[in-house]
Amino acid sequence: MKRSALIAIIVFLAAGAAYAQDTKYTNESVARVSFVDGKTFVQRASDLGFEEAALNMPVSEGDRIGTTDGRAEVHFGRGNYIRLDSETKIDVLNLPKMGDESARIRVWSGSIYLVVGSLRKEKAIEIHSADSSFYVLDKGIYRVDVRENRETEIQVYEGLIEAAGEGGSTLLKASQRLVVAEGRFLSKPSTFIAVANDGFDKFNESRNAVAQKAAAKSYLPEELGDFEAELQEYGEWVYMPPYGNVWVPGGVDDNWRPYYDGRWTWLPLTGWTWWPYEPWGWSTFHYGRWHWGVGFGWYWIPTAVWGPAWVSWWWDPYYYAWAPLSYWGYPGIVMGGAYYGNYYGPYYPYASAALTVIRKDHLKAPSVSANALRSNSLTGLNKMSLTNKSLDVRPAGTKITVQPIDGNKVLLRRDEGTTGLTKDRGVGREAIRPAEASTAASPRVIRKPSGTGGEAKPAVRDGAAAGGSPTVKGERQAEKGKAAGTTKTTGSAERKTVKKDGESVPASGAVSGYSSSRTVHGYPSSPSIQGPRATGDGGAARSRSSVGPSSSGSSSRPSSVRSSGSSSKSSQPRTGMSSGRSSSSRGSSSVSRGSSSSGSRGSSSSGSRSSGGGGSVRKK
Repeated sequence: MKRSALIAIIVFLAAGAAYAQDTKYTNESVARVSFVDGKTFVQRASDLGFEEAALNMPVSEGDRIGTTDGRAEVHFGRGNYIRLDSETKIDVLNLPKMGDESARIRVWSGSIYLVVGSLRKEKAIEIHSADSSFYVLDKGIYRVDVRENRETEIQVYEGLIEAAGEGGSTLLKASQRLVVAEGRFLSKPSTFIAVANDGFDKFNESRNAVAQKAAAKSYLPEELGDFEAELQEYGEWVYMPPYGNVWVPGGVDDNWRPYYDGRWTWLPLTGWTWWPYEPWGWSTFHYGRWHWGVGFGWYWIPTAVWGPAWVSWWWDPYYYAWAPLSYWGYPGIVMGGAYYGNYYGPYYPYASAALTVIRKDHLKAPSVSANALRSNSLTGLNKMSLTNKSLDVRPAGTKITVQPIDGNKVLLRRDEGTTGLTKDRGVGREAIRPAEASTAASPRVIRKPSGTGGEAKPAVRDGAAAGGSPTVKGERQAEKGKAAGTTKTTGSAERKTVKKDGESVPASGAVSGYSSSRTVHGYPSSPSIQGPRATGDGGAARSRSSVGPSSSGSSSRPSSVRSSGSSSKSSQPRTGMSSGRSSSSRGSSSVSRGSSSSGSRGSSSSGSRSSGGGGSVRKK
């Protein structure tokens, strides 16, 4: 067992090195919308139309974010946040990438709070306005108010920052403020009392309290510490050899599986990226792996490498399908009441409860769960060979529907679903697949876990529509020679924009002055201005840093623990291919979930989940 675990970790690390060479993005290259209250709109780079932002929406460099009557928060690194007040407009000019660790934000108008919880090097985070440029020299809390066509004011609540303008640079420390107009400092840095004077100050304090909320116990590597509290709120931790502490979500129904409640969105840097609707979904779908176990259902194994989605894909002329990768790098299979985490092939069984299938014209649909085919429609998909390559298509374009309103205003509605897909020759990169370390001569079969008796029999998953929908074969015959249908938009929010006086703005008209240009001409930083030398080890002695999968040999992990304080559980170590199984049973979940602006769940299910079986299974 120890030898097997060691080999798996070595393969994972080797695959991680290859992954780093093949990709240009890092863990901080894609930010997320971590809070929305009211109306917030995002314009993708080079797009004309805006779409309404929601929780966990991916944000990449080049995106423009605007608020009208609400506030928003963007999380872009370990402890790093940008918070937008109402009537605020910013551009995300740069996010860290391979070889470039800088993050640059342009503030066009309104007020922002910049909270810096980690800073890899001085001046790696920049804020620019029309009047000035600011270079962060230390962790802290900074407020920037841009009064359009007038002046820029910065207040330093904590930390140290360099302000640069036409006449040079100056340092600002805690409890100091500075006003800049037309590139000139109107006065020397002055002292102010750092208290909450308005609603935006109070909003920032409340969000700081949420971000700094301490979890009962730390189960995650240091890189994922920002997600500790939210995972504790929505689920529970269980110790499960050989993976260590795994997280079990609460309040998911029997038909749920990973990469199901959300949508796919295309980003230039990362390709097709999963946008989860679960409030806890950002960490669990962009880091780590999912397994399934008897009595637990789906559970998440944390790892510290970010990815747009940890899935294996399959497609033909009519459909797309995907399944979540296991800890071992293979597409996982749930069937016959067991989990298979070391799938070799050649065909993936269509009746696996881990599989999600949609029609090709639904890839950009705003709700995968509303468009996914049910299990009794998949009987024709008996020769699916999942691939380790990402999709090699991208959106063909964005259709904007122009609708006159009153006066000189028009409504610009962004409707991606009405446009097709085009070949993207720059995509199709290899993903991390430890499975590829096996030789071509190795047997490629699904191996039955030890301790299970009898053959796996076909079964229909719970939740399949009564009466059945047409089979895949029938749908193919009906679709031959026809154009792709209209995308479903069940439960999706309407995406609107307004064009006023020749400028594209969100529908309410409250954010003005949006221009198509992303160019910013900032003021140069003085190389002689630096922060004080830090003392200590510089974070070298990190106690919980992790690159690959969690090791079961950590002495800090208890033999059995639940964060909710309920009675402890034990699970027997698994051998061979029976990863993710447990002989213990799980009662009704003690963790319930409330409503969410972007997605919510029903009541918590109790007992074990039912699973499908059958399909094209080969045994050795």
